[in-house]
Parts: sequence; structure tokens; C-alpha cells
Amino acid sequence: MLEEPGGVNTILARFPFPFPFPFPYAQRVLLFALLLALPSQNDLERAVQEAIAAACPGRKASLDRDLTRACHAYTDAASSGKAALSGIAVSFYASLESAEPAPVAGVATVGPSSRADRAVRELFSHACRFNRVGVAAALLPGDEAVVCTLTADHQTDLAPIPGRVEEFDVVQVAGRLAPGLANPRLFVTRPTGEVEEIGLTASGGDFVTKIALRETGEHSIEVLADSAGGPQVVALRRVFAGIKPPEAPPPEVKLGKGLDGVETAIARLRASRGLPPLERDPVLDEAAEAHSREMARVKVFAHVLGTDGTPGDRLRARGYAFRTAGENIGLAEDAGGAHEAIVGSPAHLANLLDPRHRRLGLGEARGMTPEGTEGLYLTEVLAAPIVTSKDPAADVAGVVEAERRKKGLRPLQRDRTLDLVARQQVDAAAQADALKLSGDSAGLALEKVPELSSAVAELYVGGGADIVAASKNLGEPRWTRVGVGAVYAGSRQNGPGRLWVVLLYGR
Repeated sequence: MLEEPGGVNTILARFPFPFPFPFPYAQRVLLFALLLALPSQNDLERAVQEAIAAACPGRKASLDRDLTRACHAYTDAASSGKAALSGIAVSFYASLESAEPAPVAGVATVGPSSRADRAVRELFSHACRFNRVGVAAALLPGDEAVVCTLTADHQTDLAPIPGRVEEFDVVQVAGRLAPGLANPRLFVTRPTGEVEEIGLTASGGDFVTKIALRETGEHSIEVLADSAGGPQVVALRRVFAGIKPPEAPPPEVKLGKGLDGVETAIARLRASRGLPPLERDPVLDEAAEAHSREMARVKVFAHVLGTDGTPGDRLRARGYAFRTAGENIGLAEDAGGAHEAIVGSPAHLANLLDPRHRRLGLGEARGMTPEGTEGLYLTEVLAAPIVTSKDPAADVAGVVEAERRKKGLRPLQRDRTLDLVARQQVDAAAQADALKLSGDSAGLALEKVPELSSAVAELYVGGGADIVAASKNLGEPRWTRVGVGAVYAGSRQNGPGRLWVVLLYGR
């Protein structure tokens, strides 16, 4: 018997060698070379499936060729010194080879290299929240091996999208959502940094569209869908048009520590696109931190929780009146890593670059992840608060006049009597928290202003005077007069501090 450095006994007689003549030295050299060899790919795949079956009874995890290809690319790079021994480096190669939006990486070094298949049992989460797996290994100097696993909770069957195409090519995105997901949407981050939503043809859980890659460079394609936990990313694919994909991970850039580092990174990102920085808001900070804590407590990574509701619910519960609001969530080892993952998502990036937002809230909490490992939950809340006006009716009338001018229509005459009727109607609607007008508002207008032959009323509830730009009657040339009623009031349905508006058109 010959003892390996790790203390594992191996019986050499198990390996037959058909030498034509006795040559003990040659036999020993060849036997030792075999002891240093890596397990085969089949051995690695069998080992990982056996380990999953033992750790996750009843859980079936299929071998995924894209995740396996990513692990091979990583282990080859690590073996040649082109990639660090880190999960971040593994995730880089996963982003090149797979459309899974959040694969979980496991990486380890093991010696001797012949024991690589035994290492895989420790490289996946025993919380078992995955149904796809990839595995690979490669030799390192000193009779060691680097072993990689990638696991993913596969929820969307996506037709293959090539990672490299010619410039100006058109790619098709088609797939089927898993049960429990609905309303697929697609976003693309162009090489210029522009984020664009592309229309989808959807029927049931199936969806399809085509994307023209009109610029040379990297295009990031993302599919979102609605789930019980709110919108979630279900597919994310990097496509390189007219250029080669990168061969190695970029240098790992560390953000400043904690939430201050995230705030600085957001300000730099917005400045690079000509946008002003966001002002930190203590109420938004409170909402963000509370949601991060709650995600960590219940071990669920989602925008919508049964315990604290939707992002809008959390702001309304704090009496925060907002015109626009958005939320990003990330989960990683630290706040910087979570924010980098957020920026890598086109839809989340669009939130950060929304020019309407003016305020920012950040919150973090450390706890166990859904996969059973420790991580940091990061919540970013972005909003534009409602700023009240001393004369909201005048603001609304100004929007009406400006929109009529854009359409080449003559201005409407502001009618004081119609103003009074509109104010009475909007007060009644706001007090009743009703999103429709009670009674015959148009008939009341005709009664109060006998010279009118016809009238129509519209009700709007929103964050500012510009909500009336959507008025269907605003572009009608037949109207000659207008009455405006506007008031700020809270609403159980719409939240605090909303602007309620009634427009009365007449002729």
C-alpha cells in the first residue's frame, strides 16, 4: 500500500497495467502520476449529484451545461493565474456563459488533486434552494486542484441567446415563465449606458421579442416578471456585438465602506450621466433599513413581504407623500457587493438613473440568506417627495394652458363659476376618498352657467399638477372654458399628501 499525502490509503493493485515485461520503476512512476490526476468530469458530476441527493432529499438538481461551461472557464483561468480564487471571479464567468440571474458560486482548493470530487459536497448550500448545478475542476501547482460549483433556482426556460454576435445583428428573446410568475418585461442596457424597455409579445407564460443591437459593444438583456414577492429578475444575458467578450475578470474595485460608500457610488453614477446627486432622506433611510431587517428576519429576498407589504405600503405607513418612488434590493457579502449586483441589472440601473428621483434612502441588515449562508441585505429607496404649492389650482391651469399651446390650440378661458363647482366636487371626492365623481358634475356646471351648451368633468389624483397632461379633453378644440378645483388630501388608497384635481370643460 502507498499512503497519499492527505492520509488516504489507496490500494495500488486495483489499477491494472498491461506492461509487456516487469519494470517496477516504470510502474511506480505511472501509478503515482495517476494518483495526482484529477477525477474525470463524469466523476465530478456523479459526486455532486450524489452529494445533493444526500443533503437535499427529494430535491432534483439537473446538470446545467451553461453553468458547467462557466465553471470550466473559471477553473481554467484560475489554473493559469488569470482569475482569483473567489466567488466573485466565478460569478464573472457565469455572467458570460449563462442567463441565470443569480447563480450561487462555490469555490475551493483541495489537495491532493485526486480528491477534488470529495470537495464538491461542501460547495453548495444545504438550504437546497436550487434546481440546476454545474461543476468543474482544474489542476493547480503543488498537487492541488481548484473546484467550482454553480447552483441556480431556474425559473424561466429561455431559448439560447448567443453571447457574441456581429454588430447590428438582431437577436430573438423567447421563453416561458415558471408557474407563479406573470407579466414579463424586458429591459436592455446599451453600450452607451442607456436603459431601454423593449415591448414583448406575451401569451400566458410565453413571451417573445426581437432586439436590434444597433451599437458596437456589450448589451445587457434582462427579463423581469411579477411574483408573489413583487417584481423579480428571471433572466439576465450579456451579449457582445462586434467585440470579443472579456477573457478575464476586471480588477476588483472596492467601494467605500458601508452605506456611505454606496451613496458615493450612486452619486458618481448619476454624475456620469449628467444627473444631480440624490439627497439622503431620513424617512427613506428608516424605510430601507426596516425592510432590510425584515428580509433578514424572515430569510426572504423580495420587494413584497407578507409582513411589511409593498415599497409603496412602507412609505405610506410612514406618512411619506411621494410623486415617484422606486426600490432596489441586493444581497451579497457586503454593501458594496450588493450595490454592484444592483447596478448590473438594467431595471435596477434604470431606477438609479431615473431623472425624476430627488431623494435617497439606504438600509442594510446582516443575516442568513435563503440559501442558508450569511449575507448582507441592502435596500435602496429612491423617491421624489410631493412639494405642496400655495395655489395648486393655478399650477394645474398653467399645465392646461401649456399643453394646449403645444397642440396649437387656443387657450381656454378660466371661468370663476366653473372653478367654484370644480372645487366643491374635488372637496367631496377627497373627503370620500372616492376615485370617481359623485352626482352629475357636468349637469351642475350647466345649471350654474346657463350660457354653456355642454360640459364634461374629469377627476385626477396624483403627485403634482402635471397629472392633468393626460386629460383626454385637453386636446379637444371644441372647448372654450375651463374650471379648476385642486386640493391636497390624504387617501387610504393613494397615500398621504396627494393632489386631487377636478377639471370642468365647457362651451
